[in-house]
Amino acid sequence: MRKKTRNKKIEDALKESETRYRRLFETAHDGILILDSEDGQVTDVNPFLINLLGFSKEEFLNKKLWELGAVKNLKAAKDTFKILQKDGYVRYEDLPLETKEGKFIDVEFVSNSYMAGGKLVIQCNVRDITERKRIDLIKESKRLLEEERSRVASIADTAHELRTPLAIIKGNVDLAMRSSTKNLKSPRSVLRSINHEINHLSSLLSDLTLITSKAWELKNRITYKQVDVRSLIATALKRCKVIAYDKNISITAKNIPKITILGDKMYLEKMLLNLIRNSIIYGNKNGRTIIEAKQSKGVLVIHITDNGIGISKDDLPHVFERFYRAEKYHNSGGNSIGLGLSIVKWVAELHGGEVSVKSIKDKGSVFSISLPIKSV
Repeated sequence: MRKKTRNKKIEDALKESETRYRRLFETAHDGILILDSEDGQVTDVNPFLINLLGFSKEEFLNKKLWELGAVKNLKAAKDTFKILQKDGYVRYEDLPLETKEGKFIDVEFVSNSYMAGGKLVIQCNVRDITERKRIDLIKESKRLLEEERSRVASIADTAHELRTPLAIIKGNVDLAMRSSTKNLKSPRSVLRSINHEINHLSSLLSDLTLITSKAWELKNRITYKQVDVRSLIATALKRCKVIAYDKNISITAKNIPKITILGDKMYLEKMLLNLIRNSIIYGNKNGRTIIEAKQSKGVLVIHITDNGIGISKDDLPHVFERFYRAEKYHNSGGNSIGLGLSIVKWVAELHGGEVSVKSIKDKGSVFSISLPIKSV
């Protein structure tokens, strides 16, 4: 009597389990196919997949996976079934299927095998991702459009930035040609102005060359050698003295450790020049720029601190993006096309390091470069 009662409970539990599964099968918002594991014939299909593909239940049943009208790549379907028989699991993140009306849709296809009623069966779950892909495509199109707009704007900015120093150079040359040496109030000031603009043009062209070259081409040009950090910083400061003098900004270096790092001197110098020059261009008159460095646990950290215009919270996450110029930077009179900081980031990462920034609007900024001392 007890055995009969126990068996009855087991039967009831199995029936309840089957009822729950059937309810899930019928109401699922994903397509479900049940296949015979021996020959790949469809033994069951749920309403969602019938509605999704437009075929009747009869058009699914007793057909092999590769015989379904929705599947166009027969060889791939047969190969998939062989993998299922062997491994018991297959997943395709993006599989094209054709509906009965001839419309192509994209689905995520996940299939696995399990025992049911003493027999091995294969369950295929089919999720429609067509709408998700459409949204992703719209987002990507918007991103590319924004990128193109940025590129066009940057070309206009570049043309303007190149014309400005050329106009200044031409104006000074015309002045010198019209006047005798005796009549010129300060020949050195004219030459200094011309020299300053030539250096600026050279810097712009250098940035453009770096940013438009292919990454592999640039990497092939790099030569890693031991670089003296004190000498590197001193050279960068010396090259920035003229523009600092014009704005009466003091630039000083302190606490620079006497060490060498493995890197390309030319690119490391370019990285420092861009950061120091950036702090001067967007600094306030009579301001200051301080370069400090320290070493810790095999890493060299260089800080460039200024008390300039600072960067807003909205602009801060974007300052290392190519061609990005914050609105206040754009209107501050600084000669920049938004490449300098992206080059800083690129050079730092090329040397196995990173760059970061902390800034308060109208208060100033601190740019920090971390570089491994020995390895690249």
